[in-house]
Amino acid sequence: MFGWFGKKKQPTETTIRSKAGKVGLDQASVPEGVVVYAIGDIHGRADLLEQKLARIMADPVTGSQKKTVIYLGDLVDRGLKSRQVIDLILTHEETHEIDQVWLMGNHEEFMVRFLEDPENSMEWLTYGGAETLLSYNISVAAGAFNAQKAIKAAEDLQVALQEAGHDRFFARFKDSFELGDYLFVHAGIDPEKPIAGQGPEILRWIREPFLSFSGTLAKVVVHGHTVTEEPTVRNHRIGLDTGAYYSGQLTCLRLEGRDYRFL
Repeated sequence: MFGWFGKKKQPTETTIRSKAGKVGLDQASVPEGVVVYAIGDIHGRADLLEQKLARIMADPVTGSQKKTVIYLGDLVDRGLKSRQVIDLILTHEETHEIDQVWLMGNHEEFMVRFLEDPENSMEWLTYGGAETLLSYNISVAAGAFNAQKAIKAAEDLQVALQEAGHDRFFARFKDSFELGDYLFVHAGIDPEKPIAGQGPEILRWIREPFLSFSGTLAKVVVHGHTVTEEPTVRNHRIGLDTGAYYSGQLTCLRLEGRDYRFL
């Protein structure tokens, strides 16, 4: 769907770090020896993820380069195959052919809340949680859900996660990941705060003032969370949520050295 954006022009000495401690997209790079593939919100579309991972595995790199795949959160909910999404990621984890990092999105937060306090977290079902439960073969009767049934569903889900080995998957979620001049998060950051001062609520939920910010930051932020028809490229951020669960378009950003493109 998305082709090359073209190689970045090589900056002159005076353009590198135009403001102390800040970097724009035309200056950003990842370390040598690493090729990064950042994948936007999957939302239970295991079919699209399988296709994208096949392209990543087939993507040519040199023998000295290591592929690192970063999932930007919202792997679950809405689509019908959340369990299968996690199975795919864990399958690739076992082969050790690629390094993988997965970030917690607001939908994973919804799911964890439901597991911990189902009686007060039933709204998760209306945000795609019902589809996630079904992917684990846990039925939800529409219009007849109550506190007692929520508790039972949470108990059944906890057992299903353990039996599938997915409890270890949830134990490894990160809120953010830094590599070179890039910061990978689910939703974004507060541009008025240092990176170290961003809490989970910001990283998983923020939209404004992050989306409309027009300056430079300490890192170029790669994020999902906010749906757009095509990936959004700005000086301070790249947005990758293209609504895969209904659009059929799962976006992957490829970073190598100073160059970027969409795979």
